[in-house]
Amino acid sequence: MVSQSRYLTLMRASAWYDLGVILLFVTPWSFRWVHGLLGQLHVQLGLSGVWLPLDIQHVLFATLLGSVVLVWSLARLLASSVLLGRLDGVSRVLFSCWQLYAVYQGASTLLLGFTVFEVVFGIVQFLPVRTERTQPASVALA
Repeated sequence: MVSQSRYLTLMRASAWYDLGVILLFVTPWSFRWVHGLLGQLHVQLGLSGVWLPLDIQHVLFATLLGSVVLVWSLARLLASSVLLGRLDGVSRVLFSCWQLYAVYQGASTLLLGFTVFEVVFGIVQFLPVRTERTQPASVALA
């Protein structure tokens, strides 16, 4: 069990991670660049699975996803709450499932690097939270 303030710190850390990663997925130009780099990494590491070349639909869906995750990250940073952390945990379970499914279907195992972060931050955001009690103001005795 973690305190609410510790939980919110961990939740904001996951938002900062998402923000750092997703900035490269927000525009067609940055996504094309990062897709090329990841493809080179896939080849250099000799990973199993395939790294497909881009077409316009890949770019569209990647940048749409990037835009939504960018806004979602900012929401968690600017309006941090346990509720947003729990909802983010749900999204991480879904992302993890679809990444594992893609690898199972033959996508590059490079995706598993992203899956590790999804699983770790997902677990953290489902930790039980201890509600912090506010201390009553002390009464001065005269």
